[in-house]
Amino acid sequence: MPLLTRRAAELAKAGRLNLVRHGDSKRKEIALTFDDGPHPDYTPRLLTVLAECKVEATFFVVGRMAEEYPDLVRAELASGHTVGNHTYHHLNLNRLPSATVAVELKACGNVLAEITGAAPRFFRPPGGDYSARVGQVAAALGYSTVFWTVNSRDCANASAGAIQRRLLSHATPGGVFLLHDGRQATLDALPGLIEALKSRGYRFVTLDEMQAHR
Repeated sequence: MPLLTRRAAELAKAGRLNLVRHGDSKRKEIALTFDDGPHPDYTPRLLTVLAECKVEATFFVVGRMAEEYPDLVRAELASGHTVGNHTYHHLNLNRLPSATVAVELKACGNVLAEITGAAPRFFRPPGGDYSARVGQVAAALGYSTVFWTVNSRDCANASAGAIQRRLLSHATPGGVFLLHDGRQATLDALPGLIEALKSRGYRFVTLDEMQAHR
């Protein structure tokens, strides 16, 4: 039995999938997470907005995009953000055999390690398409699989106002917000969203910082 397959079977038997769904519900912290980048037109503007708001976030990047725009990944890290694995090709992992799931995670992880000098520790399945089998492969490769407490639905052509209202109405301590790099409405929504949440006493953290409290 291949080592990865054996390790996945061991984790399945132990019930260990290393899932992250939220942070500490006693801490007024929120993790902003952005999927699908980096994008040459949007990522620099997103980084500017976050810097102006003095907020750090987590970026789940697609391996082939990171490979094409490595300087944007370096810029994310240089700004204090966390970078995570969003697979190499952004495929529905539920439709792939376990060996191909592993290839997708390894390929993206290798690209990020080459760019940043360190392997990522967080993984998010594209589209949230997930099964215990996918989780076992990710855990066997050393990843924590990250979900969210509220989806901004910015990929459904929501307006900036709709994004703000949805996230504000579902904000809770330890919340993990799902947003996307590459959306103008998301860029437009962020300053007001961040200001409103700060006025409620929330602070913004990366997943690294959020998980350090768990």
